Amino acid sequence: MPMKTPCYYLYVSYFVWFGMVGAVICLPVALQAQVAVNTDGSTAAPSAMLDVKSNIMGMLIPRMTTAERTDIAAPATSLLVFDTDTNTFWFYNGTEWEQLVSASLLPGPVVITPPLLTATANNYTPTGFGAATEVRVSGNNGIQMITGFNAETNGEEKTITNVGNHPLYLAPEHSGSTPANRIAYFEEVLIPPGGSCRMFYDGVSSRWRPADSPCPNYTNIKRSVHYDKSAGKPPQSLTDDIQLGAHGGITQSAASPSATSPFCAWNFSTGSNNTGGLGLYFARTSEDIAYVTGAHIVAKAQIKTPAAVGDNTNNYYTFLRIASLPLNGFWDLNNSLGIRYRHTVNDGYWECYARSNNTDTVLDSGILFEPDTDYELMVTLNKSNTEATYFINGVAVGRITTNLPTPDTVGPSIRLEKVSGSSARSMLVYRFMGAAIAP
Repeated sequence: MPMKTPCYYLYVSYFVWFGMVGAVICLPVALQAQVAVNTDGSTAAPSAMLDVKSNIMGMLIPRMTTAERTDIAAPATSLLVFDTDTNTFWFYNGTEWEQLVSASLLPGPVVITPPLLTATANNYTPTGFGAATEVRVSGNNGIQMITGFNAETNGEEKTITNVGNHPLYLAPEHSGSTPANRIAYFEEVLIPPGGSCRMFYDGVSSRWRPADSPCPNYTNIKRSVHYDKSAGKPPQSLTDDIQLGAHGGITQSAASPSATSPFCAWNFSTGSNNTGGLGLYFARTSEDIAYVTGAHIVAKAQIKTPAAVGDNTNNYYTFLRIASLPLNGFWDLNNSLGIRYRHTVNDGYWECYARSNNTDTVLDSGILFEPDTDYELMVTLNKSNTEATYFINGVAVGRITTNLPTPDTVGPSIRLEKVSGSSARSMLVYRFMGAAIAP
């Protein structure tokens, strides 16, 4: 009787057939050949081990539940199955199972518009956030902050768009949100009205990471002032934004770049004089750039001291701060906040502080002051005057919510002050920045 093989038809007797099968069984090596499954007797394509042809039937892949699929022991790379729970094909890529999904089935943009923010948003998870690709946020004139978003899968992307009339900002590494929901960035991310920030979830560090800040270094905001000066020469005329204030014997000169100091700098030098102080502040003719409770205020400086600033004999200190009297060099100036260092304070570590009504709130930054080390210092005060944030070298090292300055005009300053001793000390200031953002 006729019998069909995968590649062609054979017409042999039962005895011949069984003889052939027996001969194959007795062979000492395995036979390898292409296999064609069809009804027209055609051979397999040259590059195919298996060639299935039909215009009325299909090929049925093994079907199983998700539990059965994931229970397959040591699945081979490229193993293909049909999952009856998801009703989709899955293949094993050598590391994990991947789902094969038609492009037509992929989700399109999902846009949500949560209610107006009227307070700080911690662990922000508005309705529909998990599936959303764009989150259209808005806030009142308090310049509200978002301290974190609900954690998502690794690589998940979302765009935060400000559709309101006032700026908002993302506050990095804020304790208001749980660690896995926090934002990792080197400064606050300002999102002005009409601005957008794309961010993605980094599952390795368990943080949201902004991918394109719309206002880097607090720029590109309509209702704002922004002063940013690199060093190189003293201010010379009223056309300069920056003011140099000095008293006593401290001098300022331009320091040229070198192998150990790659940028030009303002060189604040004490010489051997016993006392004196020198600082920079914005703006030139007024000393102030904004009003507390009227704007979000920022001060930033990049500095380095070639040698120790202070010891048990020679007493020096330095600070970056926002104050109602920026030109004043007092260590404990009232109505101010900032980052400061003094040899006899906080065991040689940078100290963050806020002071009003002649009372200090201080915290240890955890960053040791070391000579010949670059430091980027930054302090911010939110518009509602409820929180100051302190950054050192792009890391938020602390926040203070008490003894913040009372409402008043304020401005940023960076300063080196000498109290006693005859040893010469110097401080290089590469850059100084001040900004204020209004609603």
